[in-house]
Amino acid sequence: MKYISVLVFAILLSVTWIVLHSEQAISFETHAGIQEKLAQLIQQTILNKKPNATDIRIRSIWTEPQGKDEVEAHFVYSFQEPDENGKMISTQIQGQGILKRQADDGSGLDRWTLNHVQATSDAVVFEEGLVVTPGDEPSSPDSALTQPPGAQPAGAQPGETATPAPTESH
Repeated sequence: MKYISVLVFAILLSVTWIVLHSEQAISFETHAGIQEKLAQLIQQTILNKKPNATDIRIRSIWTEPQGKDEVEAHFVYSFQEPDENGKMISTQIQGQGILKRQADDGSGLDRWTLNHVQATSDAVVFEEGLVVTPGDEPSSPDSALTQPPGAQPAGAQPGETATPAPTESH
């Protein structure tokens, strides 16, 4: 029995050695290059779409091989931009993309194309508090704070509840 356990241990050790030292289909350098280019692409895209954006930060980027010719890239980035009143709004976006390896064009370079990008979350953080007032009429921030609890907005029927208007997402 003790010979069987030694034999099983030796087999497991050799299989582990082979798996750890086998050549990867996508090298570490390729992953690093994809991550660097993706960070540059994200920054350039933000600046093109939102020229007033500042403090652009790539929070994290990581890649996962999905096969020998496909990589899934995950990213989280944030930036700040002024709203219409000049107050800074922080936006953090998380997403993922699929990259596929292109056929060899004879240059000897490993080329990848970004085929699909999807933002999975978009969180907006306001630096200062936002006053929300019910009703259709614009009101001053003071009137929103002094309205008694349970009061109906102007023009509302008893039993109706006010719902805020949808806001634009970044």
